[in-house]
Amino acid sequence: MTADAAGPRLDRRRWLQRGCGLWPLSGGWCWSSGAAATPRRHAPAHAGVDLQLWGYYPWWMREDWRRRRIGLYDRLSVFEIEIGDDGQLLDTQGWPVRWQPLGAALRAGGGRLDVTLFLAQAERFERVFGSAERREHLLAQVLALSSPADGVNLDVEIYTPLTAAARRGYMAFCTALAAGLHGQRGGASGAHPRAKSLSVFGVMGAAVDLYERPVQALIDHVVVQGYDAHHADSRRAGPVAPLRGPYTLTWERALRHYLALGWPRHKLLFGLPFYGYEWATESATPGAATLGQGRQISYGAVDERLLPQIRVNARAEVQRHGLRRDAASGSPYYVYRDDGGHWRQGWFEDETSLAAKLDFVRDEGLGGAAVFPVGYDDGAFDALLQRRFRGS
Repeated sequence: MTADAAGPRLDRRRWLQRGCGLWPLSGGWCWSSGAAATPRRHAPAHAGVDLQLWGYYPWWMREDWRRRRIGLYDRLSVFEIEIGDDGQLLDTQGWPVRWQPLGAALRAGGGRLDVTLFLAQAERFERVFGSAERREHLLAQVLALSSPADGVNLDVEIYTPLTAAARRGYMAFCTALAAGLHGQRGGASGAHPRAKSLSVFGVMGAAVDLYERPVQALIDHVVVQGYDAHHADSRRAGPVAPLRGPYTLTWERALRHYLALGWPRHKLLFGLPFYGYEWATESATPGAATLGQGRQISYGAVDERLLPQIRVNARAEVQRHGLRRDAASGSPYYVYRDDGGHWRQGWFEDETSLAAKLDFVRDEGLGGAAVFPVGYDDGAFDALLQRRFRGS
């Protein structure tokens, strides 16, 4: 079976925002003992490169980080602050004040805290980066915003062609941003504060590759998407993050693509999804046609106050309906008939499939992996991450 070609996939923010709850903050933001940092030890990778574990922490998960083992992560990025039509940053989600305790907790264990900027509309991209005035306005804001951060992550997801002028403008923006960040020092304490970093998000299946080789040299890391090979609008059910197999988008194909673009292996991290999708389908057969839009599921149970619209989790569904595994991709799924007699398939990642992907990262000598979104497993994968990234 093959991945569908139903058009551009949902961007990360669009589907996640459909499921997030606006839960008011309760009490102050402080670092509790539940989020204690651990000594930073890395599992070895090839060519002497330490495997890095990053994570995207969604703003709507609020204070849930207190319950998480954030000491497992080398770097977390607050996800996300949107770029507006005029180059103005929209809702900053309380950055930086609300996130200072999280940054302090990470840095106490040797970790770092970044902030992610998001743009996913081609028209907005053209408007912002096609104008020198808007670019400069955005650059000034980002450099000011980055002052308390250890780095900036650019999540620019464009699935339609762009004009050459707008692309040149974006390259000029990235060049200036990299120079500005690399000339600063991060928020880490100690006698030798660290230079700030610039990382980018690399989509799979985009119509254009945004980052040309001269700019690649200025970017510290790229997080390759690694997921949404099948998505909520897919015409067929299937694996969200296939490692390999007869699918249009797989990890193996994505790696070949990014290596061909000139990215060095040590700069590449692959995204690990802690979520999945469930669809109504025509049959129980893997890859069956879907009957309408799918719904997002988390791997573990997440507090209803944080995610009121995502109430299905894969662990509970597997207990009810059993676990199946796709031989081609290695990805798990479950199948059942609902009360109306219709088939439903839920696809996600579990410890077995994630372990295979981490083997791939290690064996290919890549820079590491990036969890998306942190907390959607309710800690179920902590032991796996501990073994693979902390060597114990």
